[in-house]
This record gives sequence, structure tokens and C-alpha cells, in this order.
Amino acid sequence: MVSRITKLKTARLPHKSKAQSLVEFAITLPVLLLLLSGVVEFGFALNYYLSLLDATRESARYHANLDPFLDDGTDDILFYQSAAGMAYNNLDPTILDPTFEGRRIILDPTEDEIFVTVYAKDDTGVVSYPASGSFRAFNNPALDSLFTAGEIESLFESGSPNAGILVVEVHYNYHQVMALPWLAAFVPDPLLLRAYTVMPLVAAEP
Repeated sequence: MVSRITKLKTARLPHKSKAQSLVEFAITLPVLLLLLSGVVEFGFALNYYLSLLDATRESARYHANLDPFLDDGTDDILFYQSAAGMAYNNLDPTILDPTFEGRRIILDPTEDEIFVTVYAKDDTGVVSYPASGSFRAFNNPALDSLFTAGEIESLFESGSPNAGILVVEVHYNYHQVMALPWLAAFVPDPLLLRAYTVMPLVAAEP
């Protein structure tokens, strides 16, 4: 008797048909592909951003030991050109080594920019150098530095000691690697990536 009841209950349980499973899979597949492609594209963008960050760090660390001023106290333009050039060469090693076969990040002078700025802070406030404003590697008017003298000053507490600061920034328009049309609705193409490094610069202390 118990065996017959079990068989009846089993017979009444609904079963999914193969067609139903295929329909469910067809509905969820586009969503899965969208999520997967978004994760992969984000991985590419993050990898590019980390390369930009490494370039600014290497340049800022090296130039934090140098002097941005000439003997007469005016701006040493070679200091700024060297800082921007080191970041640029780090992104595209083939500039110094034509035999390099790794990944290159080629900056577009019409879209991208490298900023180098020195700040000197004393009791009277913060002054930025060069005197004409942040040094621009490409003179791209469409982009601006992430910082101003006022913003730098706001980071210091009242009565803090004199300080010199070096800021190296790279602004890069990242073009999607996969360039999938459905991602454009969620992620702009190109996507502006902005990496920077702030380092103390003893030579700039007032």
C-alpha cells in the first residue's frame, strides 16, 4: 500500500521539459554575457589605470630628490619636462628601447595630458609652480589638473610646518579593448582615467 502511494505521489510531481530549460537558458544568456563582458572590460581598464599609476609614482619618486628652481629662483623648465618625460617613457618603453615587445600605452596629444606641478606651503598659504600654472606635456586645453593651490592648502591643518609638494598626473582616455556595442550604454568610450602621485619635495619648501 505504501509503495503504491509513493508511486502516485511521484507521478504527480511536475517535470521540466527540455524546451522549458532551453527557453530559460536563452533568457538568461544575454544577461550573463553582459555581466561577463563588463567584468572583462573593467579588468582591462583597471590594468591600464595601474600602469598609469606606476608611471606617475616612478617619476614623482625620482624627481622628489631634485630641485625645480634655477639658481635665481625661477622655474627650471627642464625639471618639469624631465618629470613628464619619465612618466611618458614608462608608459611607452619603445621610446627608449625600440626592441621592447611588451604592452604599450600610447598617449594621444589631442586627447591626453601629463601634468607636473610643484606646491610650496608656508604660513601665508600655498603657492604653485610653474608660475604660469601646472606644466602640461601636450598643452591640451580640454583637460585640467585635478588640484589647485586652494585644494592643496585645505589638506593642511592650521599651524602645520612648511612643506614642498610634487604632483605628477597622467590623464588618459581609455578606449575599450573589446569595444562591444552593448557596453557603450553603461560605460563611456573613451573612458577618462586619471592617475596621480603626490610626493614631498624638500627643495620646494619655503
